[in-house]
Amino acid sequence: MKSTLMSGGVPSGLPGSEKLADVRQLSDVQFRSLGLRKVAYMRPALTDDGEDGCAICAADGSVLAVVDDPETAWGAIMQNDMVPASLQ
Repeated sequence: MKSTLMSGGVPSGLPGSEKLADVRQLSDVQFRSLGLRKVAYMRPALTDDGEDGCAICAADGSVLAVVDDPETAWGAIMQNDMVPASLQ
């Protein structure tokens, strides 16, 4: 995949080999994988024992884990060096 800025240049501070990608040029598969390993969000879910809990989901919506409460979910996201996304 060729990565360039709209202006065709490379932003200052980046080595020449690390060009930014134009997201408008990504395939569907490439777009869906953006942030997959770095971004997570939380949503209500049921735990294994049927109690109310909190699901930790990857950027593509796949469930990574279900925990007891949002505080535990937040801690797990941060502990795994992921960025919590706010969905509104």
